[in-house]
Amino acid sequence: MTAQTESTDTVAANARTPTFPSSDEVLARVGATSRTQSLRDQMPVQGLREYWYPALLAADVGRRKPASRKMLGEIVVFFRGRNGAIAAVADACPHRGAALSRGDTHFDGTISCPYHGWTFDETGELLAALGDGPDARVAGLKSSRARVYPTRVLKGVVFVWMGAGE
Repeated sequence: MTAQTESTDTVAANARTPTFPSSDEVLARVGATSRTQSLRDQMPVQGLREYWYPALLAADVGRRKPASRKMLGEIVVFFRGRNGAIAAVADACPHRGAALSRGDTHFDGTISCPYHGWTFDETGELLAALGDGPDARVAGLKSSRARVYPTRVLKGVVFVWMGAGE
């Protein structure tokens, strides 16, 4: 074998072997300043809002006592609506900010605040302000609605949409 043949074989072998950039070259291309910085470091601390997240098992949501989970830095309360579907609302009652997770579902399809008895349905609508009596005018006001999170149940797991819209 001549030197000419050896160098041709080496060139041919090198042409077939792909070369990959080093990790330092990749980091430089994406603008990272060190090895520890990555796309994961650029994610929001509390997670991504516009996604469905698994929250709990459907079997964990009873008819009399709500269940709660902390998700993306917020406490979400789960209870059964009038038709038995699982609903999710923000934990803070719009009246005085009391924890709805400490309330009860005295009436089918509702959740009541333990502080003043404001009672909400699965759509977040205030049905009654039990402490104010039957003539209370706060029911139906936009400011008296509880924040609702859309939910879906798939194979016994409750998923909740934590974003602004659906």
